[in-house]
Amino acid sequence: MAKRKIRRAEEPKADLMRWLLTYADMITLLMLFFIILYSLSSLNQAKYTEMAQAFTSVFNGGNFTIFDTRSAGGAGVLQGVAAGQKLQSKQSGRLEGRGGQSVLMTQALSSLQNIVKAGKVRVIPTENGFAISLVSDLYFGVASAALGPEAMPLLQEVSEFLGQIPNSIVVEGHTDNIPPDKAKWTSNWQLSSERSLAVLQTLEDYGIPSERLSGAAYGSTRPVQSNDTAEGRSYNRRVDIVVVEKQ
Repeated sequence: MAKRKIRRAEEPKADLMRWLLTYADMITLLMLFFIILYSLSSLNQAKYTEMAQAFTSVFNGGNFTIFDTRSAGGAGVLQGVAAGQKLQSKQSGRLEGRGGQSVLMTQALSSLQNIVKAGKVRVIPTENGFAISLVSDLYFGVASAALGPEAMPLLQEVSEFLGQIPNSIVVEGHTDNIPPDKAKWTSNWQLSSERSLAVLQTLEDYGIPSERLSGAAYGSTRPVQSNDTAEGRSYNRRVDIVVVEKQ
């Protein structure tokens, strides 16, 4: 009886070209890596700030809100927020943004960037939020608690930003360590108090609800720079509009 030939199935040959797949993947990843490096080298800082704010807001469960600052002065408007609508903010804790800044502080810097760059206000962090600091030499006359006419449009711009957030606001008056003219003021406490009250009243006149406002006077007790120089004293003579983000 003839033996039947058993045909063995041919074993598949090893794919000697699989290394090309790994090589192609590596080349693709390298190309993407250099594209990212190139995009970072030509970063538009303003757009990056807006994007960072938007993503931070989304990831923290907030609204998608981006400040679209105008190129020729004035406070920015909020995209995606109707006129008069308030921004949502967690006052029990600060939402961290870029560089350890809170999201609201980043938005304040963006909205007030024109007058910040001009040196007319400073936005600085505080223990419980951040302050929009007014160098008093630009807002008040020497040993005076009356706001000058140049101060009004600046405070109006600040009020436009403050009107879009729900946070409590504390207006703090500060002076340098030089005693004021006794004919006008009994002490630096009184001068800092009157300046604080003048700014507080102006914010209220520009539409900030009175229940959100409070005032404080610190005289010369909280300097931000040395009182040994004229420049340092000019920084210490200030009114800080503190936005409270945590109690």
